[in-house]
Amino acid sequence: MTGAGGEDELLADVCRTLERAGFDLVAPGTDADGLRVCREADAVVVRWEPGSGPVAAYHAMDHESMRMALRHALTALLTQTGYAVRTDPASGAVQVRRLP
Repeated sequence: MTGAGGEDELLADVCRTLERAGFDLVAPGTDADGLRVCREADAVVVRWEPGSGPVAAYHAMDHESMRMALRHALTALLTQTGYAVRTDPASGAVQVRRLP
């Protein structure tokens, strides 16, 4: 599938897969911590971001370990459900594409 329609469908499929696996997704632009899923030019990107409140500051040292654990879980889940998955080393985001 190509074009924005195919990427929109991929976004919806990835969100459903993550929700069925028990992940809570957070809408982009909110201050809550959690998984954010968004569409980019040629992939769907999943990343975890901490909230901006005082609790987030308290747990600041745990952020990288949480990101690492989530990257591993997301990679395993999405690979096993039939997606091509790559982790962006610079941002830590998980990029998801359909297998060719």
